[in-house]
Amino acid sequence: MKTNPPLADNTLITREATLADDQALRDLIAVPMTTKGIQISFQREPSYFQASDIVYRHKLHVVIEDTESQKHVACYSNGYRPCYVDRNVQNLRYAGDLRVDHNYRGKSLVKVLAKHVKQTMHEPNYSQMIIFDDNHAARAAIQTGKTGMPDYYDEGLIETLSLTDTGAKRKIMAFLKQANQSDIQEIQSCIAEAGHVEAMNQFITEMAEFYNFIPAYNFEELAQGHHYFSGIKLSDFSLYFKDEKLVGMFGLWDQHSIKQTKILHYSSVIGIFRPVYNLLTPLTKGMRLPKLGDSIKYHVLHTLMCHPQDLALHHKMLEDAYNKSKQQGVGVVSFTLSHKDPRYQLNQFYKGERLTGMHGFISYEGDPRPSFDGNLIPYLEVGRI
Repeated sequence: MKTNPPLADNTLITREATLADDQALRDLIAVPMTTKGIQISFQREPSYFQASDIVYRHKLHVVIEDTESQKHVACYSNGYRPCYVDRNVQNLRYAGDLRVDHNYRGKSLVKVLAKHVKQTMHEPNYSQMIIFDDNHAARAAIQTGKTGMPDYYDEGLIETLSLTDTGAKRKIMAFLKQANQSDIQEIQSCIAEAGHVEAMNQFITEMAEFYNFIPAYNFEELAQGHHYFSGIKLSDFSLYFKDEKLVGMFGLWDQHSIKQTKILHYSSVIGIFRPVYNLLTPLTKGMRLPKLGDSIKYHVLHTLMCHPQDLALHHKMLEDAYNKSKQQGVGVVSFTLSHKDPRYQLNQFYKGERLTGMHGFISYEGDPRPSFDGNLIPYLEVGRI
């Protein structure tokens, strides 16, 4: 096994990425990871910058280049977008896509990156961050407070559920009844049209009374096909009305034109049993496994939103989303909820793949959490994680 000699700092250049770095960024992001006997790769084809259109309104993509080998050895992103923070629209940073080339791990690259983070993280001077439990490298780097890294302030746990079945109706109905939640007879739903845009924008503002960190969407841009809404259009949104008033919504978002999760390898056991496993999915309610080299098919839910206590409506929307996804030949819908969200209680009844993660903030300038309204529920948009 060849080991790289220690790096001289002067051979490393940290700089903002340009379009010329697109291929190198895609290669860094796509480094394979293994989970449950399946090797997967997160891909951003055809363009890294196109995929980040949906995450940021102001991009900050950074690369470290080793001038000696002329290789891109690490990257991270820390741009921002306007969100509702304590009911007011302000810019909120989101830090993500931290990747270090395997051959350069343990070479104090993180220290070099941290220096850049410190220089550029201002207005706002803190950043939202999500670390999934199985991302051990990121957890180690952030939680152990490595030299030079910003301090990490934990906000709480989140769960991303890729739903493959809405569970036993009887149990859910009993649960909703117990919570005095069984009446949604008077709710009408429809597909979003241009005439609804104003009501949709107003609804987001209303929801900011209950949830924190909602991206401040202007659905006028969705109607115009703005790249912030790549892969989704107005007619992919379902709206729910009670007495003419908009009370719930979600969009069925297919991101495969910009982001893919590709299967690179199956363990021999999974490889052998995959055809049988797929045949049984109607019974097991599991997620179908694609053949090697193919991407996992799923829909992401955009703005899955209703009053946090309206569990019956939330469940109805998930049922509708799942059925719509199935009609389109997919049948997997992915969404993220904070453990603090009352709607999260319903996840116990659903079947699917679960990813637990930590949601928090990084900053060099003290803890931002005391300034947030503790009564607001953290809102997380899975398509932008």
